[in-house]
Amino acid sequence: MTLYTYRYVDLPRFTKWSIEKVVRSFNLGLRTICLTLDLGISTSCIELRDDSLTLNNCEIHIDELKDLKDDVIYELSTKDCVFRALTIYIGNKFYKLKPVGEEEAPTIEISGIQMHRTVGITPWRDSEIKVRTLGNVRNKRVLDIGTGLGYTASWALRLGAKEVITIEIDENVLKLAQHNPWSRTLESKGIKIYLANALNLLPQIPDNSFDIIVHDPPRISIAGELYSYEFYKELYRVLKPGGKMFHYTGFPGKHSNISYLKGIKERLSRAGFESIKWIEKAQGFKAFKLKYY
Repeated sequence: MTLYTYRYVDLPRFTKWSIEKVVRSFNLGLRTICLTLDLGISTSCIELRDDSLTLNNCEIHIDELKDLKDDVIYELSTKDCVFRALTIYIGNKFYKLKPVGEEEAPTIEISGIQMHRTVGITPWRDSEIKVRTLGNVRNKRVLDIGTGLGYTASWALRLGAKEVITIEIDENVLKLAQHNPWSRTLESKGIKIYLANALNLLPQIPDNSFDIIVHDPPRISIAGELYSYEFYKELYRVLKPGGKMFHYTGFPGKHSNISYLKGIKERLSRAGFESIKWIEKAQGFKAFKLKYY
């Protein structure tokens, strides 16, 4: 069990939208342009010259921007003035911090699979809905399984949680999160990140430790063990009597005849959870551990 120290890397970031704005400004003969360099959190103004822009003592030729790909976020290193894609390729996996809008929190994509909902909703809003589904979290102790880019943990803290314990199995995901402005809340003292397999970590946690659980695992075809009866029993054990859990599932098997959702609900019930209810807008189950059992 390793406590992970999140350190945000504060560098200018470019997406296809900011690049398009810069190129358009060059074509119009403008001398300055104001745009976001942190994916919509703030606005900065950049000096333009005849064929280059100046940023953090780096002079960047317009052709360098035109060569950047559309679906990647780029970071400008102020040490060597080089653009680097926020991607990681290791083993047989390809990780990418993927933009979803001009001023929106990005998602993370692993080998072509996005880790957030992006159709009709933004990743940031998606995470907010999951937390708000559980009602008042003020002064509550929250367990977040599947840190990802830290949006769920961030929302729990923003909404008043006393402490958030969040678990992530994949260090490469956390490495990319360190380069994401929208993940910066993970630096907060109220959030503790554990780089661990939740299957191994939960048995080390005492009974009745958390008021709230947000269980947001990868899809069932990738991490079926996180949808098992045995794992649900551990979730039930560490949840306090009177506590609540939201379990994101999405719609597994929607293009087949297999009723995954029915099986998930049945296993949650066998593990001890009650008042299990499907929440359509959050695409998952809300469940309770009753005060008396």
